[in-house]
Amino acid sequence: MEPVPAAGESPPLPSPDRARWGIIALVLVIAGIAAATLLPPILAPPSGGNAVTGTVLPSPAAPGFPATASPGPGGPPDFTVTISPAQATAGRGETVVYRMTIEPRNGFSGEIHMELQASALFGLVSQTHDLGIQEPPYPKTVEYAFTVPSNWPSGITVNGVVRSTGGGITREDPLTLTVR
Repeated sequence: MEPVPAAGESPPLPSPDRARWGIIALVLVIAGIAAATLLPPILAPPSGGNAVTGTVLPSPAAPGFPATASPGPGGPPDFTVTISPAQATAGRGETVVYRMTIEPRNGFSGEIHMELQASALFGLVSQTHDLGIQEPPYPKTVEYAFTVPSNWPSGITVNGVVRSTGGGITREDPLTLTVR
């Protein structure tokens, strides 16, 4: 038990370690409150419930796309996924259009399940969203238009990984969206 200060004396100050831990606890509480209020709308799919619009764009071999080399003969069936842009910066209310291009290798022709795992606020909150199943024929590009919610704070960064799985193969492609 600490002594009570006499009349005219000032109360003792907390130790620097105790004050530091108090500040750290306050910052964690504020971060938790911010995460609870901001992240559900940040990580939720756009209205309408579908995360991927299913818009199929022309294949990369179509006019207007650079030609790519054909895979060499041999080797097991495989695929690659390219997502553009991998890093984006947008303001609140702006739309970022992501293009996910699936390229088969060595005759790959299976279904590919895609999902997005996203996290923000230093990983305090994360969510996984099912982006659906893509079916052949490949190559094909699927477009996903994402509008940055108007209630997101400037400076927040959302890190994501699109995981594509098919034919026993899993590909992971990182994404970053920063709100300006």
